[in-house]
Amino acid sequence: MGDTSIRVSDEAKQRLDLYKREGESYEDVIIRLTERDKWAGFGVLSETDTDTREAMDTVREKMRGNVEDDIDELE
Repeated sequence: MGDTSIRVSDEAKQRLDLYKREGESYEDVIIRLTERDKWAGFGVLSETDTDTREAMDTVREKMRGNVEDDIDELE
């Protein structure tokens, strides 16, 4: 597989730096952050099993629905 160079702004590089772990290349960071599993590579959930991640998704959706219901009641 060949290599391709890309240019990013200073702001984009600074944002990548926020997520860059010790020993990681920028390529590693980009791949980790763009995995299909949105929980991969982020804090405590990065090494949890799929069931835990799915449960977190369920809780988040329920909370979002409750907030929307509360807003509807206020209107």
